Amino acid sequence: MKAGRLFLAVESGGTRTIASIFSDEGELLGYSIGGPSSHHVVGVARSEETLKAVISDCMASVGLKDYVFEIGCFGMASLDTPKDFEIISEMVKSMNIIKNPIIVGDHVTAYYTVTGGRPGIVVIAGTGSMGYGRVKDGVEARAGGWEWLVSDEGSAYDIARRALVYAVRSYDGLEEKTSLLDKFMEHFKASSFEEFIQKLYEDPRKHRIASLATIVATAAYEGDNVARKILKVAGKELGLLAFSVAKKLRIENDPIMVGCVGGVFRSGPIIFNSFKSFIRKKMPKATIM
Repeated sequence: MKAGRLFLAVESGGTRTIASIFSDEGELLGYSIGGPSSHHVVGVARSEETLKAVISDCMASVGLKDYVFEIGCFGMASLDTPKDFEIISEMVKSMNIIKNPIIVGDHVTAYYTVTGGRPGIVVIAGTGSMGYGRVKDGVEARAGGWEWLVSDEGSAYDIARRALVYAVRSYDGLEEKTSLLDKFMEHFKASSFEEFIQKLYEDPRKHRIASLATIVATAAYEGDNVARKILKVAGKELGLLAFSVAKKLRIENDPIMVGCVGGVFRSGPIIFNSFKSFIRKKMPKATIM
């Protein structure tokens, strides 16, 4: 293709990475999708490797080679501290393909996608979770997103972890019966409970545990009461993130937009309906996107 003034957009997360190339008129020319590239999830080396591979594939899809983009916007998961920003900045700089890189958290790009820059809130729920919002004067606030050990409420990781706890407690006779344990054992190809535990702990990385959330969703829509409860709790937790941000910005009683993005919200209506119900009770004037 004949390369004019082109722009690069990259979304980096704990589940997948997407690179897109746009013309100066906003036309999508090409894109590429790869695996996780959050450096908190896969480590710095693999994060850089994945980012470079996905961008390279994207450029190849439109016939670009040795091209330098005028602007490249990187919406990165886990961009929470100055150290995180330093790590990502060095990665982007080492690529030598962007004149003017813009590096922000993926919550910022999600916010603009949902609100178009108007006052409002976005809740992201994928491998991790976070609430983020802004008002007219540029004041911003967030809630959650402090990683799996102390946060990530309502995320795929949180859903899977809760389900694993319930399944084990059910096995021990401490909770009601649930199909979750059988489903987890089938997933791990475990012939006994002990083998299931062994395989579970062989690789307890965040994104691997988070991937088990799809099993919970399947069980819920098959009628498992425990799984349905877990999804409803997740929806409420995500609603709490939005409400917390709204209170920090003092807009809980304003007619704002509240949007939700991420794979967790695409898992079916149980989580979204729970989220929506909570928002309507706490923020009756909000429009839910």
